[in-house]
Amino acid sequence: MSKQKSKHLDKSVIYLFLISFLISASVLAYRYTKYIPCQDVELSINARAYRQDELIKFLDNTENAKSWAWDFGDDSEISTNKEALHFYKSPGEYTVTLTVNNICEATKVVTIKEKLFVIDSTKLPVFNIPRTIKVGETLTVKDETNNASTWEWRFGETADANATSRTAEYTYEKAGLKTISLIVNGDINHITEKQIMVFALEEEKDNNLTQITGTNRNIRDNIKANPTGVADAQGNLIAVPLINESQFKNKLMLISKNKLTANTFSEYFCGNINKTVIVNGRETSFLLFCEKIRGRRLKIKQLTIYREEGSNCIKSIGIKHNRFGIL
Repeated sequence: MSKQKSKHLDKSVIYLFLISFLISASVLAYRYTKYIPCQDVELSINARAYRQDELIKFLDNTENAKSWAWDFGDDSEISTNKEALHFYKSPGEYTVTLTVNNICEATKVVTIKEKLFVIDSTKLPVFNIPRTIKVGETLTVKDETNNASTWEWRFGETADANATSRTAEYTYEKAGLKTISLIVNGDINHITEKQIMVFALEEEKDNNLTQITGTNRNIRDNIKANPTGVADAQGNLIAVPLINESQFKNKLMLISKNKLTANTFSEYFCGNINKTVIVNGRETSFLLFCEKIRGRRLKIKQLTIYREEGSNCIKSIGIKHNRFGIL
């Protein structure tokens, strides 16, 4: 009995090994027929400017690719398409990982910049001011912006807001060229700035028509006859040279090549080279822009000069340029 039982167990073991072998061989054969050798993954990433909320196109060009898994590095859902569209909600650096055929993998780092802000001219505050005023006189201004509910007036003598009502009054204590600014509805991206010349009280008395001397009369006549000039605090006419867009652009190119400085433009800005300018749709100061382009490759596509009414004094400029790591 013991010999027959031993032989029976031996055959069962043999059969078990044979069955296991056949199953393993079948699995290996199946994997062999389906196996695609891993090769270099060729992915491409294309976008207009790589900015926040901008659609970016991801495409795989790997040969013999059968399946894809895109991990965009921002905890969003995995995309399983050969071509995927994705946008990032926040600026920063993201590591994009593509897995092809469940085995081949490649990564790329994408740098996303802040969303480009475009100035909407219809949202700029609207108000009017006189061109000149005297120290001690009360200036009254009124906002004419539609749908405005809050206001922040600054009259150029302090950094803090001087008034927070639609109609505001201010009395200047010092003479000079002052900048009046207004922000409505708390929208700091849309701010209107205008300049006013404040004359000293005593100097204005000297210029009063009932007390005009021959010299002062000539100054007054020159100002009226030459509206392209700007008067200083003493009433003397300041010659503001006229520069066109082409000449302005050429001087900016010389700044980028370290051959000129921002002070070159001082006379065109009536001495204030720190005025607000719009560069590729974003606000900055002219002085800061000049510092950023220094020693950089610069290609200006469009330049527009905005001047003070009645003079050649530049109050702002609009610049569009190819981005070479500048702004």
